[in-house]
Order: sequence, then C-alpha cells, then structure tokens
Amino acid sequence: MLVLILIMLVGFMVAVAFSVDIAFMQLTRTELRSATDAASKAAAIELSTSLDRGAAIQRGQQIAAANRVNGEPLLVDASEFTFGRSTELVSGKFDFNAGGSPSNSVQVDGRRVAGSLSGPVPLFFGGFFDVNVFEPQTSSTASYIERDIVLVVDRSGSMAGQKFNELVNAINIFIATLSSTPVDEQVGLSSYNDTASEDVELTGDLTEISEAMAALPVGGFTSISRGMQAGSNLMDRSRSPEFVERTLIVMTDGRHNRGPEPAAVATTLADDGVIIHTITFGTDADRPRMIDVANIGGGRHFHADNGDQLAEIYREIALTLSTMMTK
Repeated sequence: MLVLILIMLVGFMVAVAFSVDIAFMQLTRTELRSATDAASKAAAIELSTSLDRGAAIQRGQQIAAANRVNGEPLLVDASEFTFGRSTELVSGKFDFNAGGSPSNSVQVDGRRVAGSLSGPVPLFFGGFFDVNVFEPQTSSTASYIERDIVLVVDRSGSMAGQKFNELVNAINIFIATLSSTPVDEQVGLSSYNDTASEDVELTGDLTEISEAMAALPVGGFTSISRGMQAGSNLMDRSRSPEFVERTLIVMTDGRHNRGPEPAAVATTLADDGVIIHTITFGTDADRPRMIDVANIGGGRHFHADNGDQLAEIYREIALTLSTMMTK
C-alpha cells in the first residue's frame, strides 16, 4: 500500500505541476494578446493623426511596454510593425494587405520567443519535462480609416424650390452623422449647373459645408462632368493619398447636357485612387449614366424618389465612411 500511495502521490504531483504551467501559459497568452491589441490600436490612431510611420511605431512600442506579460513590459521591435491597407470583404470581414496603399492599418506581431526583445517565458515546473520555456506569439491588426470627402451637388434650374431645400436638409443630416463618428473626416463641397464652382475647401469644420449649401444660387443647365472636375480640383489639394481614402459623392436630379462626358472624368479620378458614389434624385435623373460613373469609380449608386429617401441615403453613406476594427 505504501508503494502504491507513493506512486499515486508522484503522479498527483506531476498532474499539479502540469496544471499550474498550463494555467500560467494561458494567462501569458491572454496578457500577450491584450498588449499586442493595445499596441496595434495605438499605432493605427497615431498613423491616422500624424501620417508618420515612424511616429506610429514609436507610439505602438510605448503602449506595448506599458502592458506587462509575465510581469515584464512587452518590448516590440520596429521590424514587428507592418503597415498596409484593410479592405472590407462581402462577408463584412476585413482583409489586410501588407504594403497596400493608402496605408490605413498597422499589424503588430507580439512575440515572447527566443530572439525577441522580451525573450521567452520561463516555466515553473517545465524542467521536470525537459521544457524550460514557453514561447507564445500573436498578431493584431488595427485600422483607423481616414477619408477626405468631396460632395458634388446639383444646383441647376431643375433643383429650384422644394428639391433644393430637401437637398440642403439631406446634406445637414450627412454632416451631423459624420460628426458623431470616431474619425475626424475632412469634407469639401463643389457644385454645378452648366458651370461649376469650388465652394468649400476640404475642412474639419463641417459647419462650413452647411453654411455654403444654404447660400448656393440655383439655376441654369446641367454639367455633371464640370462639377466632378471641380471636386477633383479640391481633392488634389487634400491630404496625402498614401494614408487617406478619398471619396467623391456626386448627386444629380437631371440629365447631363453640357461639357465632357462624366465617365471620362470618372475614369481619371478612379485611376488616381478616388472612390466615387453617385446619387440620383427624382424621376428625371439619368440613372444609367450615374450607375456607370459609380461602377467606374468603384463605388455605389443610390436613387431617391423623394426628400426623405435622399436624406436616408446621405445618412447611410456617412455611416459607412468611418470604420475602426481590430483583427
């Protein structure tokens, strides 16, 4: 019996030692995941505000070191930061493309392995099993998508009266919705009839857009392409496309009858990496042409039969323009 008890006691001690190390390993993994997530989020936010990869790495390293893994700061080498672009898939998930442009995401590799700055994690009882260290590693990707947005609106004669008032209301809803998102977008405004004007330079003060809309004159023919070109001119003076998504939202209630073909301007914009969404308003709008422009620009086409639908479309677009996620 004593021999049997001794054997069982040894087995019990082995099981206890094994359980302690397993629990310790799981805790270490959780701490490493939390530290790596925090580092990637901090780096992504810094990238969005400073547009500086070096500053993003420095901030990520600072936040990583403020988090402890096995009682020690997590040290992350600059080579363990990868910059790229995240794009939304049909499934709603985001796909990270290392080196993609514009750069809106930071992937951080959190490592406690031999050769890493923090080194491997020692085990309490691993030596009994000839395993002295634990080498966890994880990866976290955070994206903070900044966008420069130019609104291109129709102020031709067919928009006079109630239609234009409904457009002003829809733009105000768009601005209010953007203001409630976590990202500080910059928005510009251009408008057109048979000519076009660059009404508001890209700005973070979105009240300027509302004020400019209320003051726009209405009348004349319809040159969608000149309005798009005016929007393109504003976009050319925006932030670097290396870090910022650029979006043009083109609205019309009529049919293009002056100036170059809108598809030609859309092609130039698309080649420059600008996403184009189009909105048609009312029964007389040229939906096939604007669908074609949206397809060229890699965006979506929306149609509104009335002012309520127009306001809901602008609100929907605003909600899709700001996204932050972590993988």
